[in-house]
Amino acid sequence: MLRTQSHNQFLVFSLYSLCLSFVLGILVIREMNTPLIYAETQYLTPIHIKNTKILVFGDMMLDRAVRQKINENGPEYPFLQIKDYILNNDIVVANAEGSFTFFDSVTVGKKGAPLNFTFDPLMLSTLKDVGFTLLGQANNHTLNFGIKGFEQSTTSITLAGLNYFGDPQNKDIKPYIKEINGEKIGFVAYNEFSYQGKDNVIKAIQETRKQTSYLIVYPHWGVEYNQSFTQAQQKLAHEFIDAGADVVIGMHPHVIEPIEIYNGKPIFYSVGNFIFDQAQTGPMTEGLAIKILLNKKYVTYEINPISITRSQASLMGATSTQIILNSLSENSVANIDIKQALISGIIKTER
Repeated sequence: MLRTQSHNQFLVFSLYSLCLSFVLGILVIREMNTPLIYAETQYLTPIHIKNTKILVFGDMMLDRAVRQKINENGPEYPFLQIKDYILNNDIVVANAEGSFTFFDSVTVGKKGAPLNFTFDPLMLSTLKDVGFTLLGQANNHTLNFGIKGFEQSTTSITLAGLNYFGDPQNKDIKPYIKEINGEKIGFVAYNEFSYQGKDNVIKAIQETRKQTSYLIVYPHWGVEYNQSFTQAQQKLAHEFIDAGADVVIGMHPHVIEPIEIYNGKPIFYSVGNFIFDQAQTGPMTEGLAIKILLNKKYVTYEINPISITRSQASLMGATSTQIILNSLSENSVANIDIKQALISGIIKTER
């Protein structure tokens, strides 16, 4: 009888000790700020713990009248009305419509100046502070100051702690790949106005596709001020998607062009201007910001119209936004469900 009682007491004591150890362990873990359950979940499912957020803009001019405004009002001037929207994204990209060099501007304060653009490299620290992470360099102005200017630009971008992608000659394609939240995001650029190297770009898309989970192709193409895409753009866009692009986001026309859904993948033929100085009113003062949200099953595209006033970008008001979205819905090449979704400014595609 005594032996049984002692045995039961031992079992109770052992169970009590085990429970106490477990509770103390939990307290220690909390004290160390180490969430045990979250850590295990993160280890078991390392991909898509949360949405990955990518924000894509179109053409950005930082010379000519924009540079004059910056000289008068400070380096953050072009972004003052939109910088809150830029914050808290994993990747923020725009097409730098020129090179960052130490050459003097040939456009500031000059009427009839040549279309040769150089941006102050000191602006790069401002771009980084505002929230930019990546700049496109494949366009028809990044060689305005020759190879030397282009080399200064890419070196300055890198030294400022930013990244770039693309080659204006479509030779050394320079794709960009970034891993975020278990996603490998890729960017490949194309400059139609090099008139060479398309096959290099297609090959780069195919190779980058093998290394990434989501691939953006970023072409500089089309006809300036044309509010409809061309057959040449459409043919190229389809080739890009057939080669592995998940989305095509184009620029250069300086106006918004329609959207197409091809094989389940969106093509934004032109998102128009972001920061520019071409007009006071009209289509050249309008653009689109595309926010891309990635999760395990879907890609969500939030389409946010922007306006440009006195070289400053800002999100449009509700009325102007709806006019732009209604126009996109009406003119885009997509099924009725996508057209209806475009009216709300949000479209979703399966991965």
